[in-house]
Amino acid sequence: MPVPIQPTQFGAEQQGAIVKVLELVGSSPSSFSDAVRNAVTRASQTIRNITGVDVVSSNATVENGQITNYKVNVKIAFVLEGGADAAGNV
Repeated sequence: MPVPIQPTQFGAEQQGAIVKVLELVGSSPSSFSDAVRNAVTRASQTIRNITGVDVVSSNATVENGQITNYKVNVKIAFVLEGGADAAGNV
């Protein structure tokens, strides 16, 4: 069972920052680390202000006794731009 995530785990230490977290699956034929990098790299193509990543789970596809694909379920956090902060300031 995943551990609850605190905003500071994602680099949202700025007072009043609103952080959005989305869940993605990254994959790689090489390693779990590359799968995480691929997920963050792809997310950063359309999302600004990424502040952190949490690896929730990992698994791999095995064919003929060999790992052929590494997969990670990650939560990517990013600070929302504009709008009101937690105190209602714009």
